[in-house]
Amino acid sequence: MSKFLFSREINLSCASIAVVAGLLAASPAAAQGAGPAAATAEDDGPAPIIVTANKRGNETVQNTPSSIGVITAEQLASKNIVNFDDITRNVAGLNVINEGPGLNTIMIRGLVGAGESTVGLYYDNLPTSGSGESAALTSGRQTDLVVWDAARVEVLRGPQSTLYGSSALAGVVRIISNEADPSGFAGQADFSAATIKEGSPSWSVKGMVNLPLSEKAAIRVVGYQVHTGGFVDDVQHGDKNFNKADQTGLRVNTKFELGEATTLTSQLYVQRLESAGAGFSRPWASPIGLVTFPAVGELQTDAATKGVFNDTTVLAGATLEHDFGPAVLTLSQSYQHRKNLAVKDNSGMGHFFRFLQSINAFPNVPTPNDLAFIQNQSLELWNTEARVATKFDGPFNLVAGVMYQTRDTEIENILQDVDRVSGLTIPASAANPIWFQRSATFKLKQFAAFGEANFKFSDKFSVLAGIRYFNAKRDDVLTPIVPFLRLGVAGTPDQLSSNENKAIFKFEADFKPTEHLMLYASASQGYRVGGTVLKVVPELPDAYGPDYTWNFEAGAKTEWFNRRLTANIALYHINWYDTQISGEFYNGAFEGILNCEGLCARSQGIEIDINARPVRGLDLGFSGTVFKAKWLKAQPAMNGSPAAGTQFADTPRHTFSAYANYEWDISDDFQMALTANVQNSGRIAFSDYRPQYNLHTPGAYTMVDVAATLSKGDRWSTKLFVDNLFDKRALYNVTADSVTPFSALYATPRTIGLELSVKY
Repeated sequence: MSKFLFSREINLSCASIAVVAGLLAASPAAAQGAGPAAATAEDDGPAPIIVTANKRGNETVQNTPSSIGVITAEQLASKNIVNFDDITRNVAGLNVINEGPGLNTIMIRGLVGAGESTVGLYYDNLPTSGSGESAALTSGRQTDLVVWDAARVEVLRGPQSTLYGSSALAGVVRIISNEADPSGFAGQADFSAATIKEGSPSWSVKGMVNLPLSEKAAIRVVGYQVHTGGFVDDVQHGDKNFNKADQTGLRVNTKFELGEATTLTSQLYVQRLESAGAGFSRPWASPIGLVTFPAVGELQTDAATKGVFNDTTVLAGATLEHDFGPAVLTLSQSYQHRKNLAVKDNSGMGHFFRFLQSINAFPNVPTPNDLAFIQNQSLELWNTEARVATKFDGPFNLVAGVMYQTRDTEIENILQDVDRVSGLTIPASAANPIWFQRSATFKLKQFAAFGEANFKFSDKFSVLAGIRYFNAKRDDVLTPIVPFLRLGVAGTPDQLSSNENKAIFKFEADFKPTEHLMLYASASQGYRVGGTVLKVVPELPDAYGPDYTWNFEAGAKTEWFNRRLTANIALYHINWYDTQISGEFYNGAFEGILNCEGLCARSQGIEIDINARPVRGLDLGFSGTVFKAKWLKAQPAMNGSPAAGTQFADTPRHTFSAYANYEWDISDDFQMALTANVQNSGRIAFSDYRPQYNLHTPGAYTMVDVAATLSKGDRWSTKLFVDNLFDKRALYNVTADSVTPFSALYATPRTIGLELSVKY
């Protein structure tokens, strides 16, 4: 069953915050007149990066008093960023538990765990929901749409719950697409092909057309087909490179200027993802019960079941904005529908329960041999929001609004026999009944009222206070159909409900002694709602409560040499209260969500973002974090019973990424660009708190990607790229428990490709 793993820590003091902030802040204004700053205006640094994270309109990153990582449109293209996993390796503080396309669990600052997601994921202004093995486990299987024709990616680090709600306990990720543009016709077509060392080819076709409908209306249509090659062999069924994936999608953006001050925009995303599920291999021998599963190979598996993960996502929304002059009113409505089928091997379960029978710890009943875990899930999410953002000339301004959200989830879980020869499930019959079946419906309704007020005491000093009040109601029905391992009778449906109310707060102050320096400090809360538990066995708890964080942060944002260098730093200290944890039963065969009471965990760290343009055409970037997250209380309910002081599992001690792109003219018509991107991840201390399942934790690794691009103005370009240049066998993820053999997810081997892009 799913694992919910955690992260790291570094001790920081108020003194160290002041020292580092002071060093970064040391008179950047004085540097404006030295060295490169004396260059002409056309040699200045890039234009300021605009973000809309605070819901108060456009604002530059350097004037936003919080820790924000941004990937621009140019960087998305030059770094070959296509999916969410690519994004995480280029932003400090953002990590992912990777299990393959559509199977990621996102974390910011090391905060991740059982229950609802700790990170809000938005496409444009449309909220999304994950799709875990139960409605309570929505931190997994995050919405994973192909990233193309995007304006930027914004990563808001630290709690954003006053503005973004329950799933923003650790932060928010926003993937912003290019708007429809009434000013003129535009189009683009991209074609790529690549070969994977020891794997099968990858290819993609993507197209965009922007059509003005009038001087004040336009539609922008994007379509794509992306085939990702596999590189892991299924030796049991003779299926080479089985971990292939196909993503087929459509996006439609519209914009209508209904008047001088009124704009209506809409977005529609549709994507179908088809894959063989997680591309795990089995490189190590694994004892399960009384048997040992043999090692197969680093890029090989012999699982009895052929895996499947198919996901259809529809994401749609409309936003009406009217500018009254002193204030802007925004009304938005969004809708998400996800339907997915997941099939994965669970053949170790029978061996484990036969072991329990051998020690008289489980009834002497028939147990399965080769077994598949099958899940069908359907999710609908409706989100309505109305807010007002003022723009008074005076010192006081605010943003305030209300939100109403409903989420309906239907889940069916089945344990069914598998034909080892074909890898397919055996149809249920009287002679071959299934081993477990249960369906459930989960209904979550949330209402919230929120506001943030800003007061400027002077041009240099301002403060902000925010509050969000929310109410969350759950009504869940769990219907047993076949009891676990056919023990007893199915019983009657369980109906569970919960009702939660809470107010959370945010406080912030910023000081700008010069135009090119901002110092800020904040204290903010984040929260997640509680829920109920889909009980496979009676020992699991019925429900769990909400949890929340307090984030204390100080940072500095600096500009040097006419913006040719920006250097930002943030230091933070997060306390996590009533933490939702994964309590495990039957030695890890099943999980149920519990709460640790009081102050349970802490994360502390430092984040740095640096961007430089030392000479015309050369862009350099660095993003890095060092942190540690640990338990402050012993967790005896968790398998392995981590003691107080134990570092969270499955998060590296540090991550760094560095980027260089150099462009120059080779003639009046043609340009050349060389790009290098280096990503480094530290070792993981724990992939499991139980020593017997913590034998193969991922070590540190460094990945290098390079590319060379020849272009003719804005008309066309051709790019030769090499991902994982040195063919590092980086280990991203390891899973193992009492019913699952050691399984490893490796980085894609060296990939060499060619991309052609035509604009018209």
